[in-house]
Amino acid sequence: MQAENFIAHRGWRQHYPENTLIAFQQAIAAGAVNIELDIQISADGVPFVFHDPNLQRMCGCGGLIWEYRAKELLALKASESARLGNKFPDNPMCLLSDIVTLLQAHPTVNAYVEIKEESLSHFDEATVVDAIIDVLCPVADRCLLISFELSALIYAQHQGWQRFAAVFDYWPDWQLASLASLNPEVIFCDKHCVPTDADLRALPWPLLVYEVGTLQEAKDWFARGTVAVETFLVGEMLRDFNITAALPAMPLR
Repeated sequence: MQAENFIAHRGWRQHYPENTLIAFQQAIAAGAVNIELDIQISADGVPFVFHDPNLQRMCGCGGLIWEYRAKELLALKASESARLGNKFPDNPMCLLSDIVTLLQAHPTVNAYVEIKEESLSHFDEATVVDAIIDVLCPVADRCLLISFELSALIYAQHQGWQRFAAVFDYWPDWQLASLASLNPEVIFCDKHCVPTDADLRALPWPLLVYEVGTLQEAKDWFARGTVAVETFLVGEMLRDFNITAALPAMPLR
């Protein structure tokens, strides 16, 4: 196995607030070369790295992310305190533009950028996708757009975007015309939805499974034919597969 076979799901989420800059910085410090992140859109059309439409879990405040302008969101703290306690009290929210800067500083790292269906529903496909690809343009060659909503990816394709991965929380129809049109580089699939008798090496596109949490589980999926696994424990995975010798220090803020 190589570092390329592992995706840091929302950064190194095991130890840091998910989808924030410190989680991605520390994942890369641990040896990750692939990061995955989610995008929601602010009231004034700015892409933020954020999973939930609701701000409560990450920021401890009410409301939906698209009810706030970017300036207001940047004044909040994404400490994820219910899970991590008071370890990161001043941790800021992360802009998609922060990820561009991070990738420019680490030219071997790739990003899987998920377009969230909630923002697509609240705004519209063109508003959301155009905002994302406009920010990502400087690092377009190292960013794969991913989504459960294939129509959003096809719209991005029509806008000239080149790299894609489709995401499914069910076992897909591999003959879908939209999949053939998109021709993704890889398919993400919930591990619980993969049939036990499926020949993963015979699929039209490489398969990547999420969410994988142990060394043995990852070994089992690789043995079945998956090309990569997505994990919240990327540093531990890389260490356990002897890809990195040790874990970096994990400072508390």
